[in-house]
Amino acid sequence: MIEIIPAILTNSYEELEETVRLIEPHTSRAHLDVADGVFVPNETIRGYSELELITTDLKFDAHLMVRKPLDWLFHWNLENVDRFIVHIESENIAAVIKELRSMGKNVGLTLNPNTSVSNIEPFVGLVDFIQFMTVNPGFQGGDFLDYVVGKMRSFRKKYPKVIIAVDGGINPTTAKSVIEAGADILVSGGFVLKSGNVSQAIEELKKISENTIADKSAS
Repeated sequence: MIEIIPAILTNSYEELEETVRLIEPHTSRAHLDVADGVFVPNETIRGYSELELITTDLKFDAHLMVRKPLDWLFHWNLENVDRFIVHIESENIAAVIKELRSMGKNVGLTLNPNTSVSNIEPFVGLVDFIQFMTVNPGFQGGDFLDYVVGKMRSFRKKYPKVIIAVDGGINPTTAKSVIEAGADILVSGGFVLKSGNVSQAIEELKKISENTIADKSAS
């Protein structure tokens, strides 16, 4: 079963709350992008302080697009934020993973499109999943970078049991290609949130996922 997770990227509390209310009837989990304006050119809400003010049954993945994630973690001991995604390109990755484990959190390790997969390989056994960025991080609506699909496919062959997430430019067309390459989790922001019908957009991605898996099994 492919997991579909709507992504939220915003620089205001009001938009965060509005988006949470929009998606919570249709999903059990959201992906919250947090950017420091240093690691990526964009700066978002802090995330932890805003989520403290919102009552929701949603669980959250916190995607920390920050240069020094270790400096952020003590703010993030929120019960409904149970998974964290950190970048291999950021600082002190081994210490970040250790700290998140001590907090009882699940950990995903992500890499930017131009980062070599070899950079993450020493950590594959220490995290719960690997996330491939298929856009350059920091903003929603970036162009899907097809060459990452080949990197995913090679990674899947080498690590057949590792869970793979994909983040960036995910829509019905690109969803098919990344699932064929081995993706287990699809993170979709622009397509879902700008669709005008969140439920329909999620269901469309689910249907594409089911059909693609069926085609793979039949071949």
